[in-house]
Amino acid sequence: MDCVSNIKNNEQIRESLIELKSLAGNDSLIKNDQELKEKLIDLLKNDDPKIRKNSAILLGYYQDTVGVLLDAYRQEKTDYVKDAYLKGISMQDCHRHIQELKLIQSQLIHFDSVPTKHIQAQLKILNPLILKNQTHKKKIIKLKHNPVDVILTTLPYYQFVLFDSVLHLKYKPVTQGVLVRSDSLYDLQNIRAYKDMIIPLQSASGMDISLEAIVAGLKRSNLSDVLDRLYDDHSLFYFRVVDGLREKNASLIKKVSEKLFEMYPEILLNTTENYDIEIILREIKRGKVNAYLRLTHLKNPRFNYRKEVIATSLQPYVAATLVELAKPYMKENGKVLDPFVGCGTLLIERNFALPSKFAMGIDIYGLGIEAARKNTKVAGQNIYYVHKDALRFVNNEMFDEIITDMPTLSQVNDAKQLKDIYDRFFERIRRLVKPGGYVFIYTSEISLVRKNLRLQEGYLTLIEHYEIPRGKNMFYFFIMQVK
Repeated sequence: MDCVSNIKNNEQIRESLIELKSLAGNDSLIKNDQELKEKLIDLLKNDDPKIRKNSAILLGYYQDTVGVLLDAYRQEKTDYVKDAYLKGISMQDCHRHIQELKLIQSQLIHFDSVPTKHIQAQLKILNPLILKNQTHKKKIIKLKHNPVDVILTTLPYYQFVLFDSVLHLKYKPVTQGVLVRSDSLYDLQNIRAYKDMIIPLQSASGMDISLEAIVAGLKRSNLSDVLDRLYDDHSLFYFRVVDGLREKNASLIKKVSEKLFEMYPEILLNTTENYDIEIILREIKRGKVNAYLRLTHLKNPRFNYRKEVIATSLQPYVAATLVELAKPYMKENGKVLDPFVGCGTLLIERNFALPSKFAMGIDIYGLGIEAARKNTKVAGQNIYYVHKDALRFVNNEMFDEIITDMPTLSQVNDAKQLKDIYDRFFERIRRLVKPGGYVFIYTSEISLVRKNLRLQEGYLTLIEHYEIPRGKNMFYFFIMQVK
């Protein structure tokens, strides 16, 4: 290749390095050429910083140049070139050099004389490189800690389903869910009907969507205090900033990340993976943003049973919310049926809320039944599953309740077929549920339910119904009783 020949012959070196770098996707062009390797090493001493920079990157394609690149990194005087050495190093096995890399990381964090943008460029490569080549020490929250305010996020307008679970705490409903003050985050993990656990950062709410306003809010926030309250381990926290703005702004998020590192150089390190915490910037009111802390390493085991899902699977926290709404009408040790069971989430959550004597799930979709069986086994429950059309199902004994997530038009894609499913299902309820028993239905097809309630008013009474916003769509949860 002309560019390789030029480099070896000291002709048009800068242009040839750039050309070779663009062709380096086929690394066999480089790694088998030992003469080129020696030339690239020699070029690390060239007076032109751009030649040193491109040579360092190209040396990354050889698997034994980490030591050479580290030595050159230490000798390098031009700040904007240094990240190229680290990039070349990152392309190789660095296990034997991990302590040297960690030393460089530590020095970068404490440098005052180097412009922040050059430090950020180096740490952007170093942080994931170190994480990849060593086991990152998992952060452990104190079992008991000084109280912190936590928001348990819920379905919109359904904060009240959590009230019974937090009566022993100081709490109040807020826009996103329920704000509680807790001295043990682990105790909150047993609550099933919340989606997420986030910590509002004090003095970092109602900020204008500008870099200056957000940085000022984060600077006066209690972020450092919260981390001190929760952890004994004061080693570095790997973090990322999450864009929760209505109109995504990647440039702003990047700049906020850089400023956070400047503010907390001995606490925070930005990375794109294996992060310990997230700083969420969420636009609650238009044009105003609040900052929240999410502890991404705090794994919640409550939904660990959900090993298998299908495309139409109900989110488990939504299922748990529906169950809380139905709970006053459910029968302990009753017989329960889910005729459109899918992967079993709703039926499993029902059994977590109140034990059943016998539970059965039916679905015409075989993969759903297999998924439900696996999930149920992990959940440690006993549910009998049948791969069959629920509209043809015949049972000798009747059930105390039906709880189900009904098919929708977006799933069936045939309005006539969907109408037939609803009509036939409602006709069969009287043969499946005992008089006095209950039917709990979750669906977006309100017109089909209302029509069938009118048709079956002789034996079926609507007790309650709830509107449940899901994104741009509206779903409904109906509680009905068989006369």
